[in-house]
Amino acid sequence: MTTRDDVLAIAAPPEEASQLAAAFAAAFNAGDAQALDRLYAEEGILLPAPGEPVTGTQRAAANRKLLSFGLPITIGLRHAYVAGDIALLIADWSICGTGCDGDRIDLRGTATDVARRGADGRWRYVIDNPLGVS
Repeated sequence: MTTRDDVLAIAAPPEEASQLAAAFAAAFNAGDAQALDRLYAEEGILLPAPGEPVTGTQRAAANRKLLSFGLPITIGLRHAYVAGDIALLIADWSICGTGCDGDRIDLRGTATDVARRGADGRWRYVIDNPLGVS
């Protein structure tokens, strides 16, 4: 059985940029909105729709909406390009299945994300763009 401490350890901001997508999936699949939010830089943005960046409480609300489906996310990292304390992450993701309300959900995309290593040596999203160039 996975405990909350296990989830926090798995979903903590990672020390390697290439592990950020896996940390996001762990927090998401645990249904832990707070752990998800800790994976973003304070000023980090999420683009839940093209051209509509949100941050802070709106970012957290957008992630909670996805969590409300009650379905797991699958994320496959394609590329992690690191230049100093900045990283470009390209990852394929999907949320598919029958949601809590009985509706069929089929969301997927190729994320184009930017991450930054903080003073603590851990990586967080600065720009989370799940739909990439879509």
